[in-house]
Amino acid sequence: MFPVPSRDRRVLIDGRPRSRRSTAMKNPVEVLRRKEAELERLQEEVDALRLVGKLLRAQTLAGKQEPETRGKVLQMP
Repeated sequence: MFPVPSRDRRVLIDGRPRSRRSTAMKNPVEVLRRKEAELERLQEEVDALRLVGKLLRAQTLAGKQEPETRGKVLQMP
């Protein structure tokens, strides 16, 4: 009829299947190191985005100061 569910269900932890019963506690020092590394990487990304934003803003402002280089529109009779 219906399959009997297993009591020892497997879960994915860090991409590997493990039993819920055998899940070991993570080392808090290692978790802290990983979080600090992730925080540093994210800070570098934010700094890079700020730099790009400044460059784009300067480019936009420089574009507005230059005279328009397009030709005039003439209406034909």
